Amino acid sequence: MASFETEPPPPQPSGKARRRVGAFIAAFVLLQFLIPLTYLTRSDTADERFTWRSLSTPSAPACETEASLERTGGERESIAPDKLIHRDWVAYVAQGRRAVVEAFLQKQCEADGVVSVALLNRCDDERGVREYTLRCGGGRAHETIRTAGR
Repeated sequence: MASFETEPPPPQPSGKARRRVGAFIAAFVLLQFLIPLTYLTRSDTADERFTWRSLSTPSAPACETEASLERTGGERESIAPDKLIHRDWVAYVAQGRRAVVEAFLQKQCEADGVVSVALLNRCDDERGVREYTLRCGGGRAHETIRTAGR
């Protein structure tokens, strides 16, 4: 075994290596600050994962979510979102998270004989009533907003 008295200390890193390590650490720390700020540029305002408000438990407004689909024969069928997707995703749909709403509507369109799908959110806050509809085989979902004051 080598002892501390007989073994020389390791060489100090060069100035160039120290600057590279320092620049890497600074860039990493800077990214840790900048990445969460990207939520400000998103169109989905319900997504509060990177806000200080996400650390507290705000009183969530009560929202009722209903879904229905129209079959080829013109018949309308009511579907229960909480029976189809996890309750956390139902909460995201109730919050109006656009990506989750569109994914839910697209998934329902995959069933045989479905012509269109509708999702209705009734909230007791400023969001009011929001209805999302998707004609199967089409593009993006259409959103109709009726606020509480209307």
